[in-house]
Amino acid sequence: MDAFTFLRDHVALFSGVSEEHLTGIATGSSVSSFKSGQTIVFKGVTVDALHVVCSGSAGVFLKPPNQPLVEVAVLSSGDVFGETSIFENGTAGATIKAKEDNTFILIIPQDAFRKLLAENPEFVIRVQALIASRRPPKDPPKPGS
Repeated sequence: MDAFTFLRDHVALFSGVSEEHLTGIATGSSVSSFKSGQTIVFKGVTVDALHVVCSGSAGVFLKPPNQPLVEVAVLSSGDVFGETSIFENGTAGATIKAKEDNTFILIIPQDAFRKLLAENPEFVIRVQALIASRRPPKDPPKPGS
């Protein structure tokens, strides 16, 4: 399956994005293969691409202070990562590792992703909602504060 068809049919984030924009995203993308346990993105590094799991799965790992790495989520086909770092001009907030051999990741250069953000306000809203859904809930205000 080609990148355009995969993004259109299997990646919820790109649902409703125009054929023109999807073509631009797909054309500049590439696919990389990872083995089980191999790190795809290291926490704290600058993310230069949006990553989409094509097949296999990837674990999202955080390291609490004075504790070993903890898996906090599993990403599967159609899931994306790296959007927060690109959208907020930051660094990766977690380490992402392949969970199985032959995990294929579609890599979309951040320039193509940023172009889509600049040209599609509805897509911006969708990305903001995705980012918000991945943030831990804030503690509710305490009475009297």
